[in-house]
Amino acid sequence: MNRLDAWRSDWRSQIDAETPEFVGGFPPNRLSDRRVFEAFTVALLSGNARWDRIAAVRPALSEPFHHYDLARFAALSDVNIDQTLVPWFARHRAGSAGLAQGLRRLRRTATVLEAHGSYEYLRDVFAAADGSPDRAAVLLGHSSQWKLPGFGIALAAEALRLLGFDLSKPDRHVLRALGSWDIVAFSRWDRKGEFTAPQARPKELASAMTAVRALAADNEVGTSVCTSVIWTAGAVSGARLTNAEFAALAMEASGKDLTSMDRGRKDGETTV
Repeated sequence: MNRLDAWRSDWRSQIDAETPEFVGGFPPNRLSDRRVFEAFTVALLSGNARWDRIAAVRPALSEPFHHYDLARFAALSDVNIDQTLVPWFARHRAGSAGLAQGLRRLRRTATVLEAHGSYEYLRDVFAAADGSPDRAAVLLGHSSQWKLPGFGIALAAEALRLLGFDLSKPDRHVLRALGSWDIVAFSRWDRKGEFTAPQARPKELASAMTAVRALAADNEVGTSVCTSVIWTAGAVSGARLTNAEFAALAMEASGKDLTSMDRGRKDGETTV
């Protein structure tokens, strides 16, 4: 947060810092189909294009998505998707190479939610997750019974965040930060690239979500806010910190001199 203050004084106004609606488990009052489908739609789109581009068109998304009507979207043909929806995103400069395939998967998700009832489906997922939004995201993104088409753990977590649950989306920038801070150990991570993210396994993604929740509690902020802060620090539309710069933050926080440590490694010395 201190680093972001130096980057841009108004950064706090740019992040999603709303107070979560649901912090005590799944809501007893019904969530509408439209609200649920909007959250999953925006989450899926965020996985196919830069978030700043999706945020720019978000107020207008209701029209191409038929006001988030589950049944109408589930009934769309491939032709509708290819000749109407994809060109709409292209005109609004929010398209991507994988958009058409992503929308087809979203159509399958709409079919599932429409058949079961979106509120009932999420209610049952949360029951299976013992009320934990973190575990619910894992079930929605990686389980034989509850996984929704087109959604991995990160996008499922983002959909729940958009619905008002307080949890972390373990996206690539969050993973880069946690790995650089040695908070979560990732088994597959090629650190050669300045912005290369770990290839996280499902258990590692779950560990990342737990780690952000603990980090948020230690700093007395919400888990969703903590995620947004880290994401803003690493994202293209944010401060764009490299992996080395993330690591340097940890060194600064612990009072260690990163430069001297690097020099010691180059000289073959053992540093503590």
